Amino acid sequence: MKTILLIIPLSLSLSVFGQIKMTGSRGGGVKNAPSNSASSFRHKPPVSTNHSSSKPLTSRPPSNSSTHSVTSGSTNMNGSYTNMNNSFPTSTRQPNNRYRSPYRSYNPNENGANQLLEGYDNIAVPTQGSFVKARRTNLVRTIVDQIDRYAEESSDILILIDISGSMGNNVKALIKESDLIISSVPSRSRIGAASFIMSNSTNWFRLSDLNEDHWKAMEFIGQKRKYRSSESHYDAIVKAVQMSSWENDKRMIITITDEYIAPSENKNTDKEAIQEANSKNVALHTILLEY
Repeated sequence: MKTILLIIPLSLSLSVFGQIKMTGSRGGGVKNAPSNSASSFRHKPPVSTNHSSSKPLTSRPPSNSSTHSVTSGSTNMNGSYTNMNNSFPTSTRQPNNRYRSPYRSYNPNENGANQLLEGYDNIAVPTQGSFVKARRTNLVRTIVDQIDRYAEESSDILILIDISGSMGNNVKALIKESDLIISSVPSRSRIGAASFIMSNSTNWFRLSDLNEDHWKAMEFIGQKRKYRSSESHYDAIVKAVQMSSWENDKRMIITITDEYIAPSENKNTDKEAIQEANSKNVALHTILLEY
């Protein structure tokens, strides 16, 4: 009986000693051994602070990461204007974007003569005028827009029309809506009209002088005529300035054409046209029609 009592305590002591030694060799001991509950709390995944995967970004992206595109026309001088750069600005008139510095860029026209591609820019800027490209179907709308933008009460407005071979349908379209042009003219203003072809032709330039009866200009534009030859833009501007009876302080010529300027088809240069216009304080505006 005594022997049994001694064996039991001894076995218990050895068992406890063995557990202490075994856990102690792993460096944690019974006190530092991880429990299941503690482990599940300590290793819980942190809440993410990145919302991009669950919520779309609503803030504006940095400017250095965005891509900007340039429209030409505007042009914008829209549907009807292109670079209102050459369009009203698109205009939303864009400040001088369509007026590039003068440079010489040539392209042959249907007669083989060189066309000055930037000629209208070059005469617009020094005379406080404008150059706009427009679709043929929006000719009248473009004329009205030019008058709205640049004319004011008591203005002198001369409409100068290229009547070369390709312009017949454009003039007819203008006459069909001439009442819209008349209604856009500011009060106490005068309107005149002139036509031109190439200056080495007979009767190449004709004028209906500025008048308070605006319909006289429209009747002149609508006259039956032959559309022929080419055109001398600089010569026509010089002639129109010289022959018109300018009276009002605000003065403008609106040239309507579907061709760029061919310097070889002119007796006058762009500088001479600018000088003549500035001598009478006439602003040179051009509407270039495109297909």
